[in-house]
Amino acid sequence: MNEDNENIQQLLSEARLGSRRSMGRLAVIVRERLQPFVLRTTLDHDLTEDVLQETLLTMVRQIMSLRQSDRFWPWVFRIAWSRLQDNFRSRRQQSSGRDSLVQNRAYQTQEDCDSLLDASIHTERLRLLSEEIEQLSSQHKDILNLRYYEQMPYTEIAEMKHTTPQKIRAQFHRAKKFLKARLA
Repeated sequence: MNEDNENIQQLLSEARLGSRRSMGRLAVIVRERLQPFVLRTTLDHDLTEDVLQETLLTMVRQIMSLRQSDRFWPWVFRIAWSRLQDNFRSRRQQSSGRDSLVQNRAYQTQEDCDSLLDASIHTERLRLLSEEIEQLSSQHKDILNLRYYEQMPYTEIAEMKHTTPQKIRAQFHRAKKFLKARLA
């Protein structure tokens, strides 16, 4: 491992001096080391590739800003984690909101219901549910979204939120209880 670290330090020094060859080799090594971490986090090959490309691009652009070359790996992993968080945040924003809930279910509603009246009632219920979800705290909305729509297990949500799965379960239960009381 010490030899690998020395090799990285050498490539890093050369890349900072402008060596494209060293920057390319460094990018290959970083990509190989980050790929399993990012894939375990995203569970999506396409998204993993996107995050890796964004991370490598940021690394190349900001390599001169790295002050301590011995902190290279924590720096690179922090960039990757930041890109993952940005992506999760944008996915959450895209999938949240009451209009998206109603729109996503509109086509399914018409096929599942026997009449136009049933479809209208179902659509209205979805709209009311969406309005009540909007009344939840952002923390509870996030947990409901991640659990129901993203179908993430409690352990992954807990890792994302930097807490324990038990606390996530409790918050999930409270959010459902609040919605049930409001919709009763």
